[in-house]
Amino acid sequence: VVAVLWISAAVIFVAFEAIAAAAVPSYSYVAKYISVLGVPEWSPRASLMNWGFFLQGALFLAGAVVAVRAIRGLWTGLVFLLLVTTNAVGNLLVGIVHGSSPLWNDGYDWLHGMGAFLAIGGGNAAIVVGSVVVGRAVSVRWYVPIGVLIGVAGLVLAVMLQTYGKWAVDYSYIGLVERGCVYTIMIWQIFTGLVLLALVARPRPDIAAPRAEGAD
Repeated sequence: VVAVLWISAAVIFVAFEAIAAAAVPSYSYVAKYISVLGVPEWSPRASLMNWGFFLQGALFLAGAVVAVRAIRGLWTGLVFLLLVTTNAVGNLLVGIVHGSSPLWNDGYDWLHGMGAFLAIGGGNAAIVVGSVVVGRAVSVRWYVPIGVLIGVAGLVLAVMLQTYGKWAVDYSYIGLVERGCVYTIMIWQIFTGLVLLALVARPRPDIAAPRAEGAD
């Protein structure tokens, strides 16, 4: 269940984004923010992109709840749930409060920025902790370090996004940097989902029935 929820969250988000972007010929994955595709006044398929944000947050949270209930580890589990909830709230804000939209020029635009911060920061911090939580149920040694590395990379890119104006010459690559720290969440969800599916699909050794005493 966890694997299906997380893989679905990632695939739906990327697919909805691609469909929304296809309706805007001038849109650039490299130079434009993802959330621009959710602005109704600019994007013909804005509602689809906003549903992508909503479903990403909801399915990520649903999978986290199931995972924490199934895997032991009270404190790390609670921290994981808190961070995933932060991500879900952030995605909700991003999908409701549209940046660069005339509807939000009355002083509430900061909520969009706050939502992006919560979704990206909370999401990447969640996958660092989540790697440890899920790692308790995964027997492969390389899962935890790879999962943590994905989350740390996302957090580093998130810092780069927040400080973009201080190190970048122009904003031509702002979309690329943003996608770097957003897609790490999707990559982890698919990666973890596939590992969990492989674990479930792994054949269990048959237990031989005891032989009767004196049998040949």
